[in-house]
Amino acid sequence: MLDEKVRLALSEDVAHQSLGEGQETVILSLKSGYLYTCNETTADFLRALDGRRTLGEAVDLLESEYDVPRERLAADLAALAEELLAEKLIAVVEEEKA
Repeated sequence: MLDEKVRLALSEDVAHQSLGEGQETVILSLKSGYLYTCNETTADFLRALDGRRTLGEAVDLLESEYDVPRERLAADLAALAEELLAEKLIAVVEEEKA
């Protein structure tokens, strides 16, 4: 399972767009050409992955929006992040060395 201190961001060759309020969001991998659809929760998670926030901070942000115990949300989002990493839709952001 991913550590909550890891920083994540959309991969450079990935774009996502909402199809409108209450609609799905599409994710396009420009490198592979694959098009994915995702629900509102996944779309909110992708928006939280800005490369500056840690996984834990993204969980904290979404915890205020969803009525789910933090432990469950953290486990679910860590599992989702692992799937997105495997598909190369998101990437780990390495910290810059001083």
